[in-house]
Amino acid sequence: MRNNYWLERWKNNQIDFHLSGVNPLLECYWPQLNIAQQSNVFVPLCGKSVDLLWLANKGYHVIGIELSQIACEAFFLENKLSFSTKVTGEFTLFYNERITLYCGDFFALTAEMLPPLAAIYDRAALIALPDELRQRYANHLNQFMNNHCQMLLIVFDFPKDMVSGPPYPVSFEEVNQLYKQPVNQLARIQTHEKNYNETYEVVYALKK
Repeated sequence: MRNNYWLERWKNNQIDFHLSGVNPLLECYWPQLNIAQQSNVFVPLCGKSVDLLWLANKGYHVIGIELSQIACEAFFLENKLSFSTKVTGEFTLFYNERITLYCGDFFALTAEMLPPLAAIYDRAALIALPDELRQRYANHLNQFMNNHCQMLLIVFDFPKDMVSGPPYPVSFEEVNQLYKQPVNQLARIQTHEKNYNETYEVVYALKK
């Protein structure tokens, strides 16, 4: 997953992908999933996103995985949250009663390490991966999805030859090919990401 690339970006504070506030698309479209409070929600490649805190404040148990220890520590410190740490296997856990972050390689995480998941929220994971890794990522993520598990997926869609990623474009056809499960497009919004007019931010809901 080009681990060194992302570790260096966090080390050098090159994190233009990080949103300082809650993603408005999460606020708008998450309620459509009707996920019961106290359910477990998984956030892959989560960084220090404040979306984690938003989900926790909605009454969910939030589990994230992030490669960078800088990001994991910053999430709790910047949001003034108390937390503990412990080492388990290949991971360092940063956690409190509502939020647990696994610090380590996503592909080393197994379904046995996680409680049953009601939902997955992917805002910046799939689009961070080049073509050769996206199917591997989707296959691995699919192992965590029990029956009736849902996913809110947010991607960018633009012509592949327009600009080099990350973020990388992901089309509706590719989402169908990657996950091979019912995909419902909730929104397709033109954006000015990278100052191009052919860029869209697209919100999908998937259900196992």
